[in-house]
Amino acid sequence: MRHLAPPRTPTALLLCCSLLLAAAATVLGLAPTARAEDSLGRLTLPVASGKTADNPTFPRVTTDGACPAENAQQVSLVLAKPAGGTVTLGKTTVGAPFDQGPFSADILAGKSLETLLRSWIPSGSLDGTYDIRLMCRDAANIGGRYFPAKIQVTGDSWTVPTAAATTTALTATPATTAPAGTAITLKAAVTPPAAAGKVAFLDGTTELGRADAASGAAELRTQTLAEGAHRLTAKFIPADSGTYAESVSAAVPYTVTEAGSSPSPDPSGTGSPTPGTPADLDVTDADGNALDVNPTLTAGQKVLITARGYAKDAKVKVTLADSVAALPDATANAEGTVSAYAFTVPADIEDGSYTLALAEPGTDGHRVEFLFAIGDAPGPDPSPSDSAGADDGGTTAGADGGAGGSSTGGPGDGSDTATGPLASTGTSALALGAAALTLCGLGTALVRHTRRRGLLRF
Repeated sequence: MRHLAPPRTPTALLLCCSLLLAAAATVLGLAPTARAEDSLGRLTLPVASGKTADNPTFPRVTTDGACPAENAQQVSLVLAKPAGGTVTLGKTTVGAPFDQGPFSADILAGKSLETLLRSWIPSGSLDGTYDIRLMCRDAANIGGRYFPAKIQVTGDSWTVPTAAATTTALTATPATTAPAGTAITLKAAVTPPAAAGKVAFLDGTTELGRADAASGAAELRTQTLAEGAHRLTAKFIPADSGTYAESVSAAVPYTVTEAGSSPSPDPSGTGSPTPGTPADLDVTDADGNALDVNPTLTAGQKVLITARGYAKDAKVKVTLADSVAALPDATANAEGTVSAYAFTVPADIEDGSYTLALAEPGTDGHRVEFLFAIGDAPGPDPSPSDSAGADDGGTTAGADGGAGGSSTGGPGDGSDTATGPLASTGTSALALGAAALTLCGLGTALVRHTRRRGLLRF
């Protein structure tokens, strides 16, 4: 009888590496992740320090906002594991529904902080910074959005770490006043610029919408202000409340006049678009310097384009007239803005006048045009007549809605729970699972290739 020889070491190693890489990708794909948009606001603990053995660790907690209506029947206080997942400190339904603004909740005794930490750190030091979350859930214990806080564990004690201070400033364009129905652009400047999070734009106590804070800036366009006097503010909500603190801008008085009336001149002489520049277009060079209307550019030059007025999350087609250059498409954000789209003038472009169009698909899709010249050619007509649609004035996205996640274990069981929104977790798992299959395929292809070359034998 003929016996098969065991695989040689190089072949075995290749196969093992392929399987290990695939397994690693699968694990990463299934690991739940926390997203900034899952955070509903800030969680305040009743005291700034305590003992890890205390049970309950936090008898009462307070939020600065409300739970989504669809996930407001109960709240559970959990400790988030660094590697994903959570374990429950306690939960309650007393006071439900929790969808009527800021609230306080008495957390029923469950397990101590020390007990939960030892459930995944059996021995050694427990020192470190940990996430505490008050989860908003429905009657079936399902829900993925939460109010976060951080604690620092040292020895047998915990403390609330001090967050770095931030400042927020608000400006409006047009400044001071505008007729009803005018698209008003609100811009917030957050310092330090490294502070990540969202900015909520408020008219008194009414939230007009939110925008991401990126590099110290956030922007929202709205047409919803009614006639009369308003007091506008911007509130910075940090993604990590343990690292950065909230801040609120000084109130900006604003008057909305009757529709069709002429706005008062801007007393500062600034804040209005440059004459001839579309109100929904800003263009800067690579260093952030604003460009003139219909500028003369050079081959290979990079500019950054911000265009507004699209539908929320719209896909925007970017084309350069009279050019065969293939340009990547853009995507509008939740406020209908394409932000800092990077356009590089083709290296082989000839002298002449050009139009770069950023158009939303569809016959009524919004279209923004950037006109420029190359060489000594005169600039294009600053009043193009082939615009494919009217500026819809942007969007005013409200506060993030609730996202349904899933949780194992019913109320009061104190068991591990998976807290990420189900749709998000599933999408990530599918995407990285596909990556795992790709890695398997690459390993198999490598083995086949080396066998054909005579480098391996089975």
